[in-house]
Amino acid sequence: MLIALVIPRLPLQAALAARPGPPPPEPMAVGPDPFGAPRVDAPSAAAAAMGVRVGMPLGEALALCPALALVPPDPAGARRIGEHLLAGVEALGLPVEPLGPDRALLDAAPALRLHGGPARLVARLQRLLPEAGLRIGAAPARFAALAAARGARRRPRILAAGDVPAALAPLPVRLLHTDGGACPDVCRALELVGIDRLGGLAALPRLAVRDRFGAAGLEAWRMSRGEDGARVDPRRVEAALSAAFAPPHPIATDEALAQALELLIADALADPARGLRAPRLVRLEAGLVSGETWLCEAALREPTADRRRLMLALLPKARRLPAPAERLVLALGRLAPGGAQLSLLEAAHDERERRVADAERQVRAAVGPAALLRVIGADAASRLPERRYGLRPR
Repeated sequence: MLIALVIPRLPLQAALAARPGPPPPEPMAVGPDPFGAPRVDAPSAAAAAMGVRVGMPLGEALALCPALALVPPDPAGARRIGEHLLAGVEALGLPVEPLGPDRALLDAAPALRLHGGPARLVARLQRLLPEAGLRIGAAPARFAALAAARGARRRPRILAAGDVPAALAPLPVRLLHTDGGACPDVCRALELVGIDRLGGLAALPRLAVRDRFGAAGLEAWRMSRGEDGARVDPRRVEAALSAAFAPPHPIATDEALAQALELLIADALADPARGLRAPRLVRLEAGLVSGETWLCEAALREPTADRRRLMLALLPKARRLPAPAERLVLALGRLAPGGAQLSLLEAAHDERERRVADAERQVRAAVGPAALLRVIGADAASRLPERRYGLRPR
């Protein structure tokens, strides 16, 4: 038995959680990203009742619902909620496979006896995110479990093996792509010929679907019949190095942003937990002066611990900050074993740097951690002298 967990309207919940006070009563939706396509995301129940849906162009959404209130997106908050859910499931001893920021799939078999049966296990899962309205569904197959969670409301929905075909038949074919990851061309072709429900696809002969759509169509046909298997690929919890920086004044210029990123990269790479490993992913989270959050990621072609290369990968994306930042958090993820070749003979400057580092440690041990400070440039174009330079531990 597989259990699916779905957080309804996660982007909207995260955006409203970052705003003080109760949510407004008018129809709402998450507004477009400042540098993305002008499309709305996660409409509220009132906005969905008026025809607003996920991915709809902004102009069309406002035409359908003139009173639509747009909420700024909060990707960092949505990521934190999803990580909290995954960590809570793993704390219960269950293997979990994340399928997105708002949904996950887990295998209940390893911990059924530990938690006293499926009823108590589901009750513990409901207590993980009580304020988010977590939807829980269970079924023998992957896509059927997600479909059961989509149809669940206040109570979990559990489908037995004999109930799966009848429960999947009235659902639209497009769910094969949005929930099951099927090829969108297959779903679009089925809708063009009048097969817009899963029951119609499940009634087709297997060989006919394979001859027309190939392996992608055959996989969609299996999902429509609840025969796509019960395999769960649990995620691997990877160690990540992080560093935070909260300047006394908001970061509003490119020079100040570059200086802050240099400090964050140096602090994260200096973490003793890194060892010889090098990151493959760099993630920057920013807390803006408007109270919102902003998130960007830079994937590296190969693992590297070179500060210059990390800056070249992250700085162009970090310059897209939509507002001045009050706090920056840098995370280095997907750490890979270091493959740098060690030199046989030590260079002269390496010997000098090691002696300087030993002298610094002795001075800090005798005087204190604030004994040695380094003057760095913060914002050279600022009109205020105290903003042009700053002090940090060497």
